[in-house]
Formats: sequence, C-alpha cells, structure tokens
Amino acid sequence: MTGLDLKGMRLANAGTVLGALYDRSAATLAELTAVTGLSRRTVELILTELEETGWIRTLPPEPSANGRGRPARQFAFRADAGAVAGIDIAHDRCSVAVADLRGAVLADAELPVAGEPDRDERLRLAHEAVRRALDAAGLRHDQIGAVGVATPGNVDDAGAMAADLSMRGWKGVRLGEVFAETFPCPIHVENDAKLAVLAELWEGATPDADHVLWLMLEGRYNGMGIVADGKLYRGVDGAAGEIFWAKALGLDDLMTSPLIGLGRLQPDSRRAEATKILARARAGDAAALAEVDRFAAILARALSALAWTLAPRHIVLGGSLTSAFGDLLVSTVDKFLTDIPAFVDVRRSALGASAALRGTVRAALDLFDCAATAPIRP
Repeated sequence: MTGLDLKGMRLANAGTVLGALYDRSAATLAELTAVTGLSRRTVELILTELEETGWIRTLPPEPSANGRGRPARQFAFRADAGAVAGIDIAHDRCSVAVADLRGAVLADAELPVAGEPDRDERLRLAHEAVRRALDAAGLRHDQIGAVGVATPGNVDDAGAMAADLSMRGWKGVRLGEVFAETFPCPIHVENDAKLAVLAELWEGATPDADHVLWLMLEGRYNGMGIVADGKLYRGVDGAAGEIFWAKALGLDDLMTSPLIGLGRLQPDSRRAEATKILARARAGDAAALAEVDRFAAILARALSALAWTLAPRHIVLGGSLTSAFGDLLVSTVDKFLTDIPAFVDVRRSALGASAALRGTVRAALDLFDCAATAPIRP
C-alpha cells in the first residue's frame, strides 16, 4: 500500500480549479466549489495560492441584484499569464504566431520562401520569423511555455521527416530538436494537414466533431487529416493521411485541368489562366462551368473512396485551391457525390490559409503546463 502523496494531490486539486476557471470567463468561490467537488476551504486556499503566483486575478465585485449584502468575489483565469508559439514551415513561406493561453494572437510574422532553398536556409528563415514575432509580442524565448510546429510531409513517431518532398534536404530533419535549441519548453511537431484538422475542430467548420476528414488541397501537394472518435488519427509512424502518395485515388488527374493553377506553387501564367476560367464560370459561361465540373468530378471520385473507407461525419475541404474556388468547389463536388453514405456532409474550411498555423497554436496550448511554467507577470 503506497502512502498518500499530498504534494501530488495539491497539484491535482489546483489543476482542477484552474481548469474550471479556464473554461469560464469568471466564477465565484461557491461556483468553483460546486463544479470541482472540492471543499470550500480547499478551493479558497488554492485560489489564494493561484492569485499569489499570478495565474488568476480577483475581479472587482459586482453589486448584488437586490442591492443588499456584500457581493461575492469573482475570480478569473489570466490568459496573459502565459504564451505559446506556433510555427508553420510551408513550401513557400514560414509563418509564426505568438498567442496567449486562450489562443488570441499577440503577434505574428511571415517570411516568404523564394525558390527551393536548402535545409539551412529554410530553417534560418523560420528562426528569423520566430524572432520577429517574439519581438513584436515583447516576449523572450524563455517566456514561451509550449511550441507547435507544422510541416508538409510525413512526421514519423520519432519526430523526423520520413519521406522526400520538394523541400530540399528535408528528409530526416528533426524539427523538435532544431527548435529545442531556442525554446526551453515542450515542442510538438506534426504534419500540417493533421494540425489543420485540429484547428478546424477547435474554432472552424466542425467544432468538437467526432469523425472528420480534412483535405489540404494545394494542387501539387495534397494531404489529409483524420479525426476518429474525436481524436487525431496518425496511423503507424504518422503515415495516415498522406494521400499525395496514394496514386490510386486519382488526385494526380487534377493536374490535367487548367484550374490547378489556382493552387499554390503554380506559375503566374497558369494562375492567370485559371483565374480567368473561374471568373467566367461564376458568370455562367458553359465551357468554364464544364471545366469546373470536370475538376470537381476528379475530386469526388477520390472522396467517394475515402468516405466509404473511413465513414466520416464531415469532409472538410481546405487548402489554397479550396480558398480560391470559394463555395463553388464544395457545391460542385457535392453534386457528384451521389454514392457516399447519407450521413456524410461536405464543407468548406472556415479557417482558410490560417488553418495549419492555428493548428500549431492549438497543439501548443494542449502541451502547456501551468505547474511547470512560471507565469508572466502583468
């Protein structure tokens, strides 16, 4: 029989109270006692300690409804007591967001990536974007409590890039180790589409959904995030969702359409041609609409196979191609999806180009540990 760990119990109780405050804008002592199931005296002692350490604050009392009696004190979680960072390393840019503990962005920075730089140059740009975002937020590296990092490609269970992509020299890079030299805190590295679906569940088109497929449609590079039973599904070594390699799905046929020029990493001439076709389609031009139909039909064939294989409740279309099409792509794809389970619906991402970066922030918030982090004082 093991002895009672009083320190561990105090930490657990403090975490319970702090979690209850995090989920509310404010709460009284009586409300916290009721919701946590702890004794009034225990909650009172915890609140005193949390306020002294800087994680919560006492709000000015509000007058009682009948104007009689002393109003109850209210306590609120200090979202500004900590900060996290999200880093999105994409083919054509490095983006960084610094956020408070409710995910509100304090500062961000983005640097374009020209051409196809080697690993060292790409990482230099990422570190420079980090520096700019932190400077803009007025924070030091050691004040960041957790970091999320997104990257294209398969991140294996050891945190290394497991396959060659167009990002030169990227195979084998361990981004967690790279950024550990800068940030003395927990770091989570994951594929960009997998983080994007977490963001969509958090604040996008499918909040708190249990079964979701999230497609990152970029044209040349397509990926997928899978949520099963409310949790991100990675498969063996993080390989689940790497549909870029699943040639049998037929998504490579999208490259035969001039509308592929709407995606990222396309030449300006091809983008201009695709933009004109899309404009004509929106104006009702029959030939342009037929090209949109052909493009959507290719995508629908792949989605049909995925829908029956994984049986999601929602299929969310994201990425630069979806953003360029707007609602036209979703409505046209839906027209061709006549053979999927009746419970599946197709939606457009609510987050647009910010999905992966918001996913890095969500991942960092999930890692943040108040018990292991010193609060940032006002």
